[in-house]
Amino acid sequence: MPESHVPGGLDDSARDRALSGLVDQGVISTEQAVAVRDALETAAPGHRIRWAEIIGYIGGGLVLLGAIALVAASWEDLARAGQVTVLAVLTAALLAGGVATAGGPRALAGRHHRVATVRRRITGVLLALAAATSTLGIHVLTDEDTFLAGGAAGLVVAVAGYVALPSAVGTVACWATSVLLVGSIVEALDPAAEWLGYTLALLALGLLWGVLAGLGVLTHRRLGLGLGAAIALVGAHYPLTWASSAESIWGYALTLGLAALLFGYYRWERAGVLLVLGILAVTVTVARMVVDLTSGEVGAAAVLLVAGAVLLVASWAGIRLHQTRPPAG
Repeated sequence: MPESHVPGGLDDSARDRALSGLVDQGVISTEQAVAVRDALETAAPGHRIRWAEIIGYIGGGLVLLGAIALVAASWEDLARAGQVTVLAVLTAALLAGGVATAGGPRALAGRHHRVATVRRRITGVLLALAAATSTLGIHVLTDEDTFLAGGAAGLVVAVAGYVALPSAVGTVACWATSVLLVGSIVEALDPAAEWLGYTLALLALGLLWGVLAGLGVLTHRRLGLGLGAAIALVGAHYPLTWASSAESIWGYALTLGLAALLFGYYRWERAGVLLVLGILAVTVTVARMVVDLTSGEVGAAAVLLVAGAVLLVASWAGIRLHQTRPPAG
């Protein structure tokens, strides 16, 4: 069946014009328009299994692996200039391939694009890979101990690709490069940085992602919320991994406080990932508290029993919260 066929007799362009009109009128959000477009294409007969797309991913992956194998075989023999040149050419090829797959520069119209779902996903993968190769290229060029310059370059490429054509993979690429950059900044400012620097930096980054997603800056709103909550949870839990036992109280307070924030925000934003991460935070933290308070004398079976009980209680509370209607307005 042609890719342009969708239920209702509308082709891709007519459907996208209708959805764009609804977004412009404020009837639905951009994220909802994307969800409707994807649902219509998924429901179309013959589109339940996208064999052409799957084969394309496999073929592209094999080509990429082959290229990596060829480069790796002679990587050590190349001078730094040669390594940078290889990565620059690969980045340019990925960017060009992404633009061509989308349908040319004019198709990269940001949120108002009319790129079909399959093309958008493939373009997102190519642009994300370009962000990765640009990160490595700048890192090799600067020969730094950290990925400060490389992370900054990768973040610029990832953000530019996401602004040009929003995609889920592009969102993840922006998140990954931002985490790399923030970690490099902490390490560059203090090579012997302890838990406090990383904790504050990751919490701030997670909060930033949550704000950007909550304000609708990110097209993939719920994915952005989940990624922000995940990195904030890592930052809050960091003291429990690296700080001394006397300082681990900060980890308990931050992790449980973040869990309360996730549960509270879930009442307004019904994103399941917030509920799951909140339950995970409570479960892991309480189990860790039991181990610390008993100086590790509690056996593994008892810890599992406590963790299971906490998980059941947290899940029950989550179900009750899910059944509570969010405030009107």
